[in-house]
Amino acid sequence: MPTVRSIFLSDIHLGTRACQADRLLEFLRSYVAENVFLIGDIV
Repeated sequence: MPTVRSIFLSDIHLGTRACQADRLLEFLRSYVAENVFLIGDIV
C-alpha cells in the first residue's frame, strides 16, 4: 500500500446518479495518506 503525503479530491458529486462511491472508496483504501483534501463539489 503506497504512502503519500496528500490526496486531493475534487468535484466528487456523491449525491448524483453517476456517483461512483464504491470506486472512490476502493481508491482511498489503496493508499495511506497524511491528508485528504476535499475540493469543489462533494455534495
